[in-house]
Amino acid sequence: MAALAGPPAGAARATATAAGAAIDGISDQSLPVWDGSFASSPLAELLENRLQGPFRGVSFARYVLQWNAPQELSGGPSAGGDYRERFEAWLTDVGAAGLEPVLALTSYDSSYPSSTGAYVSSLQAVLGRALALGHPIAYVEPWNEPNDQGRLPAARAAELADAANALCVALRTCDVVAGDLEDAPQAPVYEHEYEHALTFTPAIWGVHPYRATAQRREGPLLGLERALPGGGAGTQVWFTEVGAFYCRHGDVLGQASQAAEAAYLRDSLLGDPALAPAHAFYYGVTFADGRPAPCSAAGGDDSELYAPGDRPRAAARVLLGGAGAGPLAAFGPLPGG
Repeated sequence: MAALAGPPAGAARATATAAGAAIDGISDQSLPVWDGSFASSPLAELLENRLQGPFRGVSFARYVLQWNAPQELSGGPSAGGDYRERFEAWLTDVGAAGLEPVLALTSYDSSYPSSTGAYVSSLQAVLGRALALGHPIAYVEPWNEPNDQGRLPAARAAELADAANALCVALRTCDVVAGDLEDAPQAPVYEHEYEHALTFTPAIWGVHPYRATAQRREGPLLGLERALPGGGAGTQVWFTEVGAFYCRHGDVLGQASQAAEAAYLRDSLLGDPALAPAHAFYYGVTFADGRPAPCSAAGGDDSELYAPGDRPRAAARVLLGGAGAGPLAAFGPLPGG
């Protein structure tokens, strides 16, 4: 562990205090294939020049990685890369854009850590590789949406959070974002069990307010925050993933609906001092290789802010600014929808 030692984790936190009620992070794993290549993407260039463009104020980028990616055998670039290679390409692009990488772990293939030791070994390998690439990870979300996508019992999710925290304390390179909970109806009950199983007191809790955004109801989200230790007092809450949907479960809702969700997110959820998220990461900027995100009667979601051809949807104008002038206008008219 000592080989990875760096600045105290508290020092990293001091540079990432609450930035106000705005989208200041993106959760988009497609960066390496924006427009086919991040290096030549006009949208990526705007991200790199974010102080002047639509991405002004964006400071973080987040990746949800297969938990055992370091153990994968590589098929090589001709096979499209494996989880690890795609993640490393993403890290390189995040570094080029000057963003701070945030890591979440999960299982996409129904495989789960056989032991806490196996989990720690993989996490340590990922952190070490990021450090070797020159892009150390300052924030770790131990398991993505354990009460939904990640599918873990609360006590087991807390065990992984304890293990990740112990590793970050030992390495002195990262801080843990606990919870990472989807705002499902039973989330406060899950949080209570999770919290009571922890052996440390998290300074940061992650929440995914998808339901609050879609339903335009912040009451349940406020209830989840009040369920945090001390009613959330003295704790940073991060919206580690949130999106407004153009298509949900194969149902095309259209631009007007997506923009309305985005406006509610901006004005009510990000603008309410009772919620006061320290940071908010938007899920989906533009899909890979200039293709539309999956959306069909058979299923598929699309919360992207940009349509193929880097055309900004109305929701991009709501969340990233610009009313038809400046960098957004360079991509031409809004797509249909």
